[in-house]
Amino acid sequence: MKFEILYCGPCGYRDQADELATELTDRFGASVTVEEGKFGQFDVLLDDELVASKGGFWRRKLIHGAPPQPEILEAIERALKRS
Repeated sequence: MKFEILYCGPCGYRDQADELATELTDRFGASVTVEEGKFGQFDVLLDDELVASKGGFWRRKLIHGAPPQPEILEAIERALKRS
């Protein structure tokens, strides 16, 4: 199980990306890579498949900021149940 977190540096999402990486490692024993991505980006990929993103429904729910961590974890849990 390999996660990749892509975050927007100028938006200040690095701390949330690092916090999420720690949670994913602790909860799933997963390998997690954290990389700076594009402006406004906060995406979580599981084995190269997008499982949570600031785009789409996140954009409609939030005016500003990365998705809340509990909602990201719920999206990841749903993706794991599908596979």
